[in-house]
Amino acid sequence: MDGKDVDSQDSQRVAAWRVALKNFSSQWFLIPQGTGILAVILHNLHYEFHGLDHISQIFWVITIATLASLLVIYLLRVVFFPRHVAHEISQNSMETACLSSIGIAFTTIYIMIVLNLLPWGRGWGMAAYVMYWVNVVMAATACIGIPYVFTKLERPGIDEISPTVFLPLIAALTLAAGGGVACQYGQLGANLQVPVIILSYLFIGMALPLSVAFDGMFLVRLFDKAVPRQQKVYQLMIVCGPPGQASFALQMLGTCVKSGAFATYDTSSFIGPSSASAIGTTSQVLGLVYWGYATFWWAFASIAVLHDTISSPKTVLRWDQSLTA
Repeated sequence: MDGKDVDSQDSQRVAAWRVALKNFSSQWFLIPQGTGILAVILHNLHYEFHGLDHISQIFWVITIATLASLLVIYLLRVVFFPRHVAHEISQNSMETACLSSIGIAFTTIYIMIVLNLLPWGRGWGMAAYVMYWVNVVMAATACIGIPYVFTKLERPGIDEISPTVFLPLIAALTLAAGGGVACQYGQLGANLQVPVIILSYLFIGMALPLSVAFDGMFLVRLFDKAVPRQQKVYQLMIVCGPPGQASFALQMLGTCVKSGAFATYDTSSFIGPSSASAIGTTSQVLGLVYWGYATFWWAFASIAVLHDTISSPKTVLRWDQSLTA
């Protein structure tokens, strides 16, 4: 083999590497999002068995490793192909929406820190507290910036609204839920808890009404029979995400308020012992209301998937061969 053949093979290897990097998608961030949520669920599962904690911790480590690795790869993609990345973000709603999964996965990481590492010292609660504030920036960027991209840069029309538009809202509501967990289990003082609780409620106000508005527009699509194609019918499951996360966040924050954070802080008529019970109870009741709302969308999506599967058994085989599926 002469030198030209070697140079040709080397160039092909580099070209293949560059093609793979260029085609790397933000949809890969759905993997650490899924493993992180699974880790939290397994840790809190009531039907426990020996070794379940270790299984949840394995998924937690997988989440940390995959999120860190995928972030490095995505940043390299931005450095090497900035115009391509900008074009994809402006034209591909899935590419844009899945950037929200970075913040969601990050939230599950510090939730697991609070649930697992507090016996090693209260410093871990403070570490989760700092990570919460870092995540505030990511959640705010996702909840405000991504819908702006949807409205300004992508194709117009209600028919273009897909369930992926809910992902940035889920990121903000997951942040609120993570704030409730950090306050409830992080062994933080009232002076640290109260700002987190208030900001978490603000993020619920930022994302939850917008999700209800998106629900209304999405229902218009459904009544116009513009339902997702059979290949993408599973995406209906995303719609139950915002009210489901809002339900958990409201109940968790209500518990934090009633457990003494507001009473201990006691700086005004709003943040004090006289209002703690009313605010906490109202929050928990609203959490139950949105639990019912989430149940409706979960049942609706389940029936849609089941109906398509029964009416056309090969539907599942024709599902989109993508990471979202």
